[in-house]
Amino acid sequence: HRVGAAHDGTGACICAVQHLGQRVLHEGCPVEAHIGGIFAVVFSPCGQNFATGGHDGAVVVWNTQTGAVEHRMQTHSGGALTVSFSADGARLASGNADASIRVWDAATGELLRTIPAAHVGVVCSVCFSPTDSRILASAGYKSRIRLWDLDSGEKIRSIAGRSFAVFSPDARAIASASPNTRDVHLFDAESGALRFRMVGHASHVLCASFSVDDG
Repeated sequence: HRVGAAHDGTGACICAVQHLGQRVLHEGCPVEAHIGGIFAVVFSPCGQNFATGGHDGAVVVWNTQTGAVEHRMQTHSGGALTVSFSADGARLASGNADASIRVWDAATGELLRTIPAAHVGVVCSVCFSPTDSRILASAGYKSRIRLWDLDSGEKIRSIAGRSFAVFSPDARAIASASPNTRDVHLFDAESGALRFRMVGHASHVLCASFSVDDG
């Protein structure tokens, strides 16, 4: 799947989705879906839905085949900067500019959990553990990576990286990058110990991703 999203300057959001090489949604999205730009786009694991996070603080769940809005959750006083589905597709997490994290039932849009002060400053990244939908990693622009138990809302541990965090497919490692540095750090997810520091960029690192066949 591939998604593109943009704000057309009129208050409407324009989205395009490609599935198996065919464009299945090409019309302008409803004006009420988002007001302003879109910061984040992510597909559900089954591919039947995708979610967007917007400048208006809303998280919207869309039907991939029809382009219809299935749920619209007004989440934050600031923009919803990052969104993530759990591996089973049951939960959807959002993080934003007011330092909060919210977790939703992806099927109904019901709010399941709010972590009001997850970081000092904006929440730049949220990522579910691929092996346990109760565990969420978050990263803040001015604070360490934090792992959360979503059943209790309690912090499990902090890890030294910041700004961006992503689990390996086996959930045993977390990669972290920062727009203020040129390197990528790989941490042990259980202990928080630094495994590797990798340098290879000429400028800032904005994101990172694992291959699905190599944890």
